[in-house]
Amino acid sequence: MEKTRGVVLLYEDLCDHWVRWCREGNLTSLGVHKIALPGQGSVDALLEALEKPGGRRVIGMLEDAGVQVEYELHALEWLLPRNLFDKDPTMFRVDGEGVRTADCNLCPSSPEALEAVSEGAYKLAKKLGQQSHRYFFWMDDAAKAGCSCEKCRAAKLNGADQGILTANAIAAGVKAYDSAASAAYLAYADAKCLPDVLPAENVFLEFAPMDRDHARPLTDPADPRGPAYCRLLEDLLTVFPAENTHVLEYWLDNALYSGYKMPPVKVPFHADVCDADTEFYTALGIRHVKTFASYICEEYHTLHGEPPIGEYGMILEKFI
Repeated sequence: MEKTRGVVLLYEDLCDHWVRWCREGNLTSLGVHKIALPGQGSVDALLEALEKPGGRRVIGMLEDAGVQVEYELHALEWLLPRNLFDKDPTMFRVDGEGVRTADCNLCPSSPEALEAVSEGAYKLAKKLGQQSHRYFFWMDDAAKAGCSCEKCRAAKLNGADQGILTANAIAAGVKAYDSAASAAYLAYADAKCLPDVLPAENVFLEFAPMDRDHARPLTDPADPRGPAYCRLLEDLLTVFPAENTHVLEYWLDNALYSGYKMPPVKVPFHADVCDADTEFYTALGIRHVKTFASYICEEYHTLHGEPPIGEYGMILEKFI
């Protein structure tokens, strides 16, 4: 069975140290991310950086070392360019006030929108040119950002349904580029509920419990958010196969712990939480576990020395 022990970090965090850190942690996967708010053009900024001289140097070093490099991106505004609003506003969402807007995401009841997203996914996969067959192109990083148009309301599409319809369109696009491709459905933001719409065969679950108490195990009843996430995951695993499910955690997410401001603080890694959470996840049959490790970079190494990547990797190896 394929297994993943990985990290996800910002493109700006890539440095030569990551080749050694991945080796010391026996990590198999590294995801490249960009912090993205709607309207920032983060995917274009990443593509421009990758095409500059040396823009893929560390990525190449990681791949040569046997680490699978993937891209995990809030990509919807790239897949469905906002300037299409003037051409066809019905491709875009109706917000909670009843206003048709291109601020983020899409109207998943629009066949034209889903077709544009599928075509965009094909183009983005081709531009990124990754070796992995797993694609993580997410909806915009925004809450309460679903569509409330008449069609979506009539179909009773909740946030999860809207995410599944979008992920299915992305999956079709990446498969047109790569016949072995699969695409992530991110259970995050508006999608923290159970869908009625079925995922395509090549859509897998990615579970990201961001707004939990990161200093307590997910199963700790002292914080009700954790057990609620446990129940959600167990429910989602009635829809998605556990063996294909990915967990994206925040155990080393130093951008979060630094308040998204540099310089980075020393990452407060709670090894006991990581251990307990990984035991819970793998007991459900999950074999793909990653954590954000943003802001662990050259500057972090200068300020704080070695990050706990090796310790993190040892915990994952106990279970995966």
